[in-house]
Amino acid sequence: MAAGESATALRADAARNRERIVAAAVEVFAERGLEASTAEIAARAGVGEATLFRRFPTKDDLVTAIIGVQFAESAALAESCLEDDDPWRGVERFLYGMAERAALDHAVSGAAKEKCVASPSLAGERRRIIDLTSQLVRRAQKAGAMRDDIAGQDLMFLMSAVASLADLPFPGLRADLWRRYLGIFLDGLRPAAATKLRPGAPPRKLIETPEAE
Repeated sequence: MAAGESATALRADAARNRERIVAAAVEVFAERGLEASTAEIAARAGVGEATLFRRFPTKDDLVTAIIGVQFAESAALAESCLEDDDPWRGVERFLYGMAERAALDHAVSGAAKEKCVASPSLAGERRRIIDLTSQLVRRAQKAGAMRDDIAGQDLMFLMSAVASLADLPFPGLRADLWRRYLGIFLDGLRPAAATKLRPGAPPRKLIETPEAE
């Protein structure tokens, strides 16, 4: 094998290892919480612990990688929804798809997720999501299907509110209860239901490039 081919094979192998580690971490965190050991994650991924630590020196690095994958999946969903001929249906598809994913996502604790979502390393991914959601919003507004004081970043916070329903400490609640409240939110996005919103939408800059603590 030529030197260039060897380097390419090594890069491909490293990429596969990274994907396996992230996928294994999602499963293990979902089953055992963030207290799960890195040895357990490495074993599930079929790699050595040393390989895991080369890719992810800390558990926060691993959680950030998981969120990065989720951002990429969200962006792909938004791009698909932008292709919908009906702008309002595109918004609905995006919000329902995001809410359903959030309801099923128990891989990382809320505290860890809040810490890593704002990571500077994910600034590009956050910017891409806001750009795409802004396009969804503008299309719906141009079609007269959405009130004109909504911003793309509002959809991100809307999803956070809906996702928080999964953490309510009440046993016996329906797993799909989020659908009820998302329906209420969607009605509130319609122009006929609009009243002036206060305060205004959070600044994009605050989300894209949060100040370091």
